[in-house]
Amino acid sequence: MGSYCLSEVAKGRYRFACPNSRCKSIWEYFLVRHVACLDDATRSNIEKRITESYVSQGRGYQQCPGCNTWCVPVNVGDLRLRCPVCSHTHDKAYDFCWACQREWKNASSTLNCGNLGCNGKDPRIHILSVAEPMSIDNIPGCPSIRACPKCGILIQLKGGCRRMACTSCEAQFCFICLKKWPGYNHTPCEIAPVQKTLTDPLWEQRNADDMNRTNYANNDTCVIL
Repeated sequence: MGSYCLSEVAKGRYRFACPNSRCKSIWEYFLVRHVACLDDATRSNIEKRITESYVSQGRGYQQCPGCNTWCVPVNVGDLRLRCPVCSHTHDKAYDFCWACQREWKNASSTLNCGNLGCNGKDPRIHILSVAEPMSIDNIPGCPSIRACPKCGILIQLKGGCRRMACTSCEAQFCFICLKKWPGYNHTPCEIAPVQKTLTDPLWEQRNADDMNRTNYANNDTCVIL
């Protein structure tokens, strides 16, 4: 399992799919990490690579399933991407789906790739929508998985307090209300709705307080997904 994790992140992938080609299951990272019994150095390396992949794709890049080349859509929001490397190699256009990362099958559409089970939505949005609620700082009903409002990295809270320090972009925010953390006294606090987008482009503007950068972080009790 450890070798498989390393091989997948080396390809720039952030999800761990069952290697059986007939199985479409995607394994949750915290379970994969548990089974692999990773040492601290290997775990840190894997999570860093996962984070980098999330950040890249959150900015509109996606990896070609044929050659692992990072591709950018012609227009923002396009689901159908063309890989120039595979197109040149096979001497014909090679298109793939931004959402499911499989070869594009429906030649007559730019919105429906034609692959079974693909709804054209970023799978990370689904993860946010089905996250189990939990109690944080005695406030019940908060989603256990949030996207960093600045860079879009998914973070699963396993325990600890509401203050979160993103290991990718270093943004500090409240896991409950998703507002920028201005200091230790962050009350009252209302639960922000389940996120339907990965990033909030106006987050910095709406939270003008200077970030209080300290050595504190909740990294021991949260998981980058």
